Amino acid sequence: MVQRWFGVQHVPRMYHSSAILLPDGSIFVSGSNANNDVETGVPFPTEYRVEKFYPSYFNSPRPQPKGLPEKLSYGGAPFDVTLSAQDLGGNIQSANVVVIRPGFSTHALNMGQRMLQLDSTYTHNADGSGVLHVSQMPPNPAVFAPGPALIFVVVNGVPSIGVPVMVGSGQLGQQTALPVGPLPASS
Repeated sequence: MVQRWFGVQHVPRMYHSSAILLPDGSIFVSGSNANNDVETGVPFPTEYRVEKFYPSYFNSPRPQPKGLPEKLSYGGAPFDVTLSAQDLGGNIQSANVVVIRPGFSTHALNMGQRMLQLDSTYTHNADGSGVLHVSQMPPNPAVFAPGPALIFVVVNGVPSIGVPVMVGSGQLGQQTALPVGPLPASS
């Protein structure tokens, strides 16, 4: 059974806990202490329940960007993401694009998690909509290793639903690094 919560977590998770960001922006939490099947007589018994945490942005309308890519290269030409006036709320300057690899989590540590905000400029349209002009990944695979990730558009601190994206070739090893394509000036 998955318990849902919006505020304070009530289940002590301890050292052997796990938490991972999900594409909808919620957080899946599980695990507990190292006492295998100890349920009584200890301050923190074994915990089998899992939980899902919903941050406060679940109470806000979520941006619905159009044009997010399925693949990102290391360097290369920028791509455009279109946002409606409703998505932007009149403030395109607060919009950005982030790439996140949720990683894998154990022992209260998340190994492999990465987050990178991509460089961007914007064009603000007269009707309140806008276009984000977004750079590809930096031309250095050491900054963000190749493989699957999630890409989000964040407007005023509220993320879109994450879209799966492949970074680089998706394979470990040599990656093609291209010159960084120039971004147009913001307007």
